[in-house]
Amino acid sequence: AMNEINKMKRLRIAAQDEGEAVKIRAIKEAEAEAARTEIQAKADAEAKFMQGQGIARQRQAIISGLRDSVNSFKAEVTGVDAKNILDLMIVTQYFDMMKDIGAQSKTNAVFMNHSPGALDELASAVQKGFLSGLPAAPGFAVPQGDLMQR
Repeated sequence: AMNEINKMKRLRIAAQDEGEAVKIRAIKEAEAEAARTEIQAKADAEAKFMQGQGIARQRQAIISGLRDSVNSFKAEVTGVDAKNILDLMIVTQYFDMMKDIGAQSKTNAVFMNHSPGALDELASAVQKGFLSGLPAAPGFAVPQGDLMQR
């Protein structure tokens, strides 16, 4: 009978030890999962930061290219100002966009006004949309006599 009592004590202690081991494993697994989540969140944040840097560089390159194009056009063609050149570029990009839409196989119908006045309205709308964002950006001032009356 004493052997049976000792056996039961040892089994009880072994069960308690097994329970502690399961608890420790669960805690360690939870800590590891938390660490993986933290690492993934940091990696995602870094990727988004780098993506933002790439977009900013892309926009700087676009602005630089536009500036070079406007200056080159003004140097070669007399009697035009920067606004006329930018309007021409907007219309050109508009037609390129329409061509790209038409070339896609899975596009829906797009109905837009194509009269000459509509292109002027389009250029004006794009310009107003661009200029309306300038005051929100630090370091940009609203030009006097702005096209948009605020």
